[in-house]
Amino acid sequence: MSGLSLILQTGLACVLIVLALLSLQLLSLCVLRRFWPARALAVPALPDSLLPHVLVQLPVCDEGPLALRVANAAARLDWPRDRLEIQLLDDGKAEFHDELRETARQGVPDGIDFSVLRRGERAGFKAGNLAFGLNHSDAPFVAIFDADFVPPPDFLRRTVPALVADPGLAFVQARWSHANRSRNWLTRAQGMLLDGHFAVEQEARYRAGLPISFNGSAGVWNRRAIDQGGGWTGDTLTEDLDLSIRCALRGWRGAMMADLEVPGELPETAAAWRAQQARWTKGHAQVARKLLPRILTSRMPLWKKLVMSFQVCQFAFYTLAALSAVISIALMSMGVTYLQSVAELGIAVTIIGIGTSVGYLYCGQLMLGRAREPLLPQSLLLAIVFPSGLILSNARATFEAFWRSDLVFVRTPRAGEFAVGGWRGRPEIAAGLLLPVFALAEQAWSAPFFVFAAAGLLSIGAMGWNGTGEVPAREALRLTSQN
Repeated sequence: MSGLSLILQTGLACVLIVLALLSLQLLSLCVLRRFWPARALAVPALPDSLLPHVLVQLPVCDEGPLALRVANAAARLDWPRDRLEIQLLDDGKAEFHDELRETARQGVPDGIDFSVLRRGERAGFKAGNLAFGLNHSDAPFVAIFDADFVPPPDFLRRTVPALVADPGLAFVQARWSHANRSRNWLTRAQGMLLDGHFAVEQEARYRAGLPISFNGSAGVWNRRAIDQGGGWTGDTLTEDLDLSIRCALRGWRGAMMADLEVPGELPETAAAWRAQQARWTKGHAQVARKLLPRILTSRMPLWKKLVMSFQVCQFAFYTLAALSAVISIALMSMGVTYLQSVAELGIAVTIIGIGTSVGYLYCGQLMLGRAREPLLPQSLLLAIVFPSGLILSNARATFEAFWRSDLVFVRTPRAGEFAVGGWRGRPEIAAGLLLPVFALAEQAWSAPFFVFAAAGLLSIGAMGWNGTGEVPAREALRLTSQN
């Protein structure tokens, strides 16, 4: 056996071990969620005279009717009007600002402190937009809703008192639900993936007293935590995770309110979903690059350092999967017979990975009482297959996070929008057509990985066409204002 072959197999073994650890992290969270007792969150019934001043921030960027919808929903929040302030933070194009301001005000009742603010630049993207809004308010509590969310009227009544009762809480995060979950198979799969994140991962971390992350929307912050954590910073694309970890390092805690649902919208096309996931992956990688040194050199116990390190490094799964595929293909081209230990490790990791994925997704449905819903088996299968189609784009996003310093924020296209560029699935289709060749020729342990990867790449690639003839959000806003 050549030295190069030994080096490659050793590298492959290391990659497989890390993949197994990432899978076991999810498995451990499933166990915690299933058996750890629920954690009571004190939400006192405060009289109106004791309710604090609350700022509701609505960051938008050329969102069209969604900006109007979230503004109307915020105006319906049940809270004393003399202690409620709403900011529609417009980061969109200047030529549409006046139209948005006038149209949005039409749907907000008189007597509500409602303002439409525009800073005139996009430095820091959403983080910069939120920070700009905070400079115009001194409210001690801040609720945040992205444009595609619709908060229920009792949202503040159910969340803010918890922050008042526990001054050590940085934020309270509600669970996302999805208004368009049944739109197509892609949205069904996304809904299942996000159910796992909220009902299993976030809830398990909260129950066990582990750090949880703010999800960017449908949550309320203690203003002191934002300030002490260093404020919103725009040096990563996931400002929510960034601030959450910085606050956790300073001793702040987050709370998950799983019984409070806030409906939002899921990306309905593969191009939109891929753009969203690549941005999230890149942002998580940037947070890891920025904060891992702080985590590892902090005074926290070793176990907590490891938990937080794996939390911010979960993004690495796609890059490691792509790397393992490249190494396996290289070894196959060399005609190498795997060492028995590496082959056995591969079999074990494959079983752990597939079993954990199925268990994690099913656990999420079980915890939400959806275990007997129609189309559950098909949705579960697609929730495993479709993410495999993101290997190329997410691996590229990770590479860019570590090797490029420029920040480009690609907003997730909304329903009814079309993306510039037309067909976007060529790389996935090319890779998906080649991988079955390797799946048939590879060792038995890696064949399932190549099969899932090929199915996912072909699926995402085939759905890459984003359609034509639809209306961009800014034009839809104009149509809405004319009706």
